[in-house]
Amino acid sequence: MREYKTWTDKEQKGVTFIFLVQNAWKYITYHKYNSLILLAALVLGFLFPLLAVNDINEVVRDGEVARFPDASRVAVIEYRMQYRDETEMEAAVSRCREEGMFETAGYDFVQNEIVYAGETSYTCGICGISEEYLALSGYELVSGTFFTEEDFAAGGERVCLLDTGGPLTEHGVGVGDTIDIGGEDYRVKGIVRAPRIYGSLLLPYGDSAALFADAGITFQYQVIVLGEELPKPDSISRALFPVDNSREFEIVAQTGEELEEVYYGSIWKYNKYRIQRAAIVIVFAGISLLLLFTGMILRERRDMAVRIALGGSRAMLWLEFVIRSLLLVVAAFLITLLLYPFISGMVMGAGSRLLLRTAIQVGICGAAFVVLIGSVVLAVGFRKRNVALLLKGKWILLDKSI
Repeated sequence: MREYKTWTDKEQKGVTFIFLVQNAWKYITYHKYNSLILLAALVLGFLFPLLAVNDINEVVRDGEVARFPDASRVAVIEYRMQYRDETEMEAAVSRCREEGMFETAGYDFVQNEIVYAGETSYTCGICGISEEYLALSGYELVSGTFFTEEDFAAGGERVCLLDTGGPLTEHGVGVGDTIDIGGEDYRVKGIVRAPRIYGSLLLPYGDSAALFADAGITFQYQVIVLGEELPKPDSISRALFPVDNSREFEIVAQTGEELEEVYYGSIWKYNKYRIQRAAIVIVFAGISLLLLFTGMILRERRDMAVRIALGGSRAMLWLEFVIRSLLLVVAAFLITLLLYPFISGMVMGAGSRLLLRTAIQVGICGAAFVVLIGSVVLAVGFRKRNVALLLKGKWILLDKSI
């Protein structure tokens, strides 16, 4: 006698789910032209929101990276002067620390210079930074590695870091590449997000000091100091860099809190139009998907009405629609991720790095939006009386054709 398997509720649900996935896939392949149109629309529907949301996230991420861990304990002094030897700078910092003016200090200076990457030349702001400056700034490492203690020591390998928004990174120079600065080769050790820094190319302070020692040009310096109870930044700046009466030096001294207030006020004002532009793009993409999905579902109403009239469950039809939509959404999203570097390069002039948070936000919201659209249209368009009317209307058309 043949034995029949008894399915548990869990196994039955699994079999039903597999059946729904198979039905959804068969529907996609059977209506292949409609599916291809929908897939292309979804790719476009994902692509431009990805560009827009990533633009917003870049602004937000810059703001997060630019914050000091404890702005109340930080002071920043900026001024312009002729090149200052690193030993003289270190002596001034040591003297102020001995007097208890602050616990530690990091310093940098920046100068524009022609940099060669292969056969192409770029004008870059080259920023020399000390080990303490890098630690106090809290910049984000995107790829590669930061400078090590050996890199800050004199006589080591010539290495550099690139800012994510600089001309070199925007034109494809990456970790491991070699660039030419003043006739010397430097290996790119890492890519960093450094929104507050003036230059787009970072060198260890000792290397940059040696590079520009004989230039006889004016540099812009920045010093970050950290302490429990800091005196007024202006007094620190005068102690660090006594003003020569024979020349005028422009010195700007601010607390970390003052600097952040100015920085965030200017960055959000400057990037306001970017956020508005991104919001407009997202709204129009959403409206386009809404109209497209509504039209596609309305075209399928008779097929679904027949299945409901034959005893099909509305819940099962809805689940099948959700699975079919998610299959198309996943395929479209993967295609969009592959196209993103090329399209962003065409739109923005250089390929932008897609942030993980952007992919998660757009992917989840896009999938939820598509399912929501379909669910609303199904709920409104397939009430019991509508099923009968749809079927009756179709038979009337058939009778007229006879």
